[in-house]
Amino acid sequence: MTYNVLIAGVGGEGVLFTSVIVARAANFEGFDVRGTQLHGLAQRGGAIPTHVRFGKAVDSPLIPRAQADLIFALEPLEAARFCYFAHKDRTNFIVDTYPVKPVYANLFDKEYPTYEKIKQMISPFAKNFVFIDASHICDQKLGDPLDGNTMMLGLAVASGMLPLKKESIIEAIKRTVPKDPEKDIKAFRFGLEYKE
Repeated sequence: MTYNVLIAGVGGEGVLFTSVIVARAANFEGFDVRGTQLHGLAQRGGAIPTHVRFGKAVDSPLIPRAQADLIFALEPLEAARFCYFAHKDRTNFIVDTYPVKPVYANLFDKEYPTYEKIKQMISPFAKNFVFIDASHICDQKLGDPLDGNTMMLGLAVASGMLPLKKESIIEAIKRTVPKDPEKDIKAFRFGLEYKE
């Protein structure tokens, strides 16, 4: 069986970094891993989806529609944007509550939806969802909101929504951030210990 993770956010939030951690951790556990990354919009604050698929044998890097097992949203509105990859009987959502208002919304003075509205949007597509204030927590505890993605990985592993071992994630962090992985490892541990 293939496990499908869609990681969504906007440029500068660590979407690509998070996908590398998940892919490496899955590879360390002996899984076949495939995925895609969209780079161009990262420089412009645009939506960035990445696909990571792992299992015994994975043929395609793209997650088919309604086949995501986990939608990992580093920005709340991005969770709603990619619901077409979700299915009520299959898909869990982990959503960081830290909003990044889209450029066009600022230009045209559009209102950003409330968390309740976003929950209503994703609810028909979600088996389960968790909203976590990861970026704010990491900003307070570590001085950097960008560590929220790594905290979310800890929650995903602890909750069973990401079927990888914590040791594999920690090793993937060390390989991806070889000079100073400690802050990311601390953030990951915050997620492992997180209680709603």
